Amino acid sequence: MEKPSKILYHIDILKTICGWSKPTKGTMHRNGSLLDGVEAELSPHKKAFEINFEDHYRSGQRLGVGQKHKKIGFAVAGTELVFEYVWLLHYSPPYLRGDVDFFYTKGYSKKRDYYYRLVFPLKEKFDFHYQVDQVAYTSDLLEWSRSATKAVIDGNEFIAYTFTNKNRDEHFFAIESEIKMNYDTFSDKAFSLKNALGYLTGYLVGDGGYFFAYIKKEMKEISKYYYCSFRDTIKSSYSPIHTNPYSLLHDKNTIAERLYKKRILRTVNFDELSDLTNKLYRSLELTAAIILLLESSVASLLFMPGGYAIVMEALSDIIVGNEKLKLSPIKDKPKARLLREQLLKVLDNECTNLPPNDLAVLKTRIEQINQVTNGERLKAPFTKLGITLLEGDMEILRSRNDFLHGRIPDISKTVANPGEEEKNRDLYYASQRFYTLLSILILKWIGFDNYVINYPKLNQDYCKIKLKEQYFRKL
Repeated sequence: MEKPSKILYHIDILKTICGWSKPTKGTMHRNGSLLDGVEAELSPHKKAFEINFEDHYRSGQRLGVGQKHKKIGFAVAGTELVFEYVWLLHYSPPYLRGDVDFFYTKGYSKKRDYYYRLVFPLKEKFDFHYQVDQVAYTSDLLEWSRSATKAVIDGNEFIAYTFTNKNRDEHFFAIESEIKMNYDTFSDKAFSLKNALGYLTGYLVGDGGYFFAYIKKEMKEISKYYYCSFRDTIKSSYSPIHTNPYSLLHDKNTIAERLYKKRILRTVNFDELSDLTNKLYRSLELTAAIILLLESSVASLLFMPGGYAIVMEALSDIIVGNEKLKLSPIKDKPKARLLREQLLKVLDNECTNLPPNDLAVLKTRIEQINQVTNGERLKAPFTKLGITLLEGDMEILRSRNDFLHGRIPDISKTVANPGEEEKNRDLYYASQRFYTLLSILILKWIGFDNYVINYPKLNQDYCKIKLKEQYFRKL
């Protein structure tokens, strides 16, 4: 493990976050605004803040629910904030309440280059040492910690780590870089790393976070900060890899012991993490697919396999790319075009009595006659990456249309007429198989050559589908 290269400073960060974790009274101001000079109280609310104040009239005008007020200052002792907007949402006479999802200290500019540290207060502790390689760090809170990892994103090294306020038993997740950059560049890269770790651990940190901006490279004295509300945290029970077999094979101690003694399970290394992070940084489509994968992991059984099937299609298009054209039944474009033209001529000459709507349907199908089949589309990325699919994998891929159209295929075939219990087991099995296939695909794509968790095998007893497979699948 690498030795810490510098000390990280967190004491002032904790003071700042703690300061806004309780109601704070101040005065709003903006020339010409109905909120100018209004005394109010700012309080944490869900994943953001709310502002409460007494209603009032001014020059025949009044405040009301539904109004959005931009760039409102908020002065408290020693600090002046700027609310990006105050959205008035509730009126309980004589008080009004508004939401404040974004605020920053006066003078902050997103266009200016800073050394940034993004910090998320956590509701639950975040551990990733079973999934990714680690680096050590030291801070003004503790002598050293190994709860950190790193990735190089578009040439810039970033570190991601967790730290704790032991006095209040509070946990935090942070991402930072020693390279100066503007807000948009830093946030895009930081969120790519956050999303990569979210996928690898099943814990996508979110809700709200503070962008702390520094002028000096040592990042000790906070210059400015910017609070943002984000998408909700996702805490899934699934992760593609885990290096502690005992945590998964609870009733299979003999197998777990053998795996542990051989030390064959490894974490994602820095290069592989960097590869995944860069892929996310460069592709909004991939980022959307990973977010959907995580959201599907905490969805109900009815929606989970369908969500995974959509992710599978998206990944297929991303990984195969322009090579998708080679999957068409007729590889020669001119021949395919000639076939369509000839078929359309036959249709026009021989089917003149068909109703216009029916004729239009047939013409559309002829135009799509050389379209890649769904089966070939889903198998293509596995073929490209040299991944051998099992019969159980093929069965789930063939069931894709069923899940996307709300049908539940009879996978286990345990009874003649499946009831709710049997259907739930099949949905669960399909979800586990889809998730494992996605794990194999994504990790192989980033160069990982170790083992992924085989969830259908882990849960075969509940699903009542006995599998002659290993608990971990080698890539």
